[in-house]
Amino acid sequence: MEVTLLSNILKNEDGENQFGLLSEDFVCKNKDVEAFLKKKAVQSSKLYTSATYLISEITDRIDLLGYFTLATKMLIIKQENLSSQQSRIIKRFVSSGVDDHTFELPAILLAQFGRNFSQNSISISGKELMKIALERIEIAISLTSGKVVFLECEPYPKLIAFYEECGFKCLDNHVVSKDKKQLIQMFRVI
Repeated sequence: MEVTLLSNILKNEDGENQFGLLSEDFVCKNKDVEAFLKKKAVQSSKLYTSATYLISEITDRIDLLGYFTLATKMLIIKQENLSSQQSRIIKRFVSSGVDDHTFELPAILLAQFGRNFSQNSISISGKELMKIALERIEIAISLTSGKVVFLECEPYPKLIAFYEECGFKCLDNHVVSKDKKQLIQMFRVI
């Protein structure tokens, strides 16, 4: 398996076309995750608002197995939305608070996470993809600061269970996405 940063592909003279060919066969159960890869990942990479990592297998062709996108962001949590155990963990990493009842801390956002379900792909398991993502997150944190990664996902029990198996814990924070979807936040200390 090969892990490639999208921005490195875009440095090639014909990088956007190369990426377009690579991603055209990508099919994800979550259509928003698929659409981000195909329509927004290039622009986000060019604007340096996020970093998209492509996981591929090279045989007689390049098979895009999955991808994830990382961004740095301040995580804002209302203290009332934390259990006492979560509050103790988070307090260790708080840089400042908006007020006495809010924690604000630097974190890595796992902004996109998806594997390829195309019949043409050998695919990768979600746990394998998460292992690769967490390895990259650990590197990023070791080079900068912080200890927390978080994500926002739709409140599907199967999806929440998967992230919990990967070490994430639910926050009682509910957020609304740009397209008005209800999302929950989950976090993990690295």
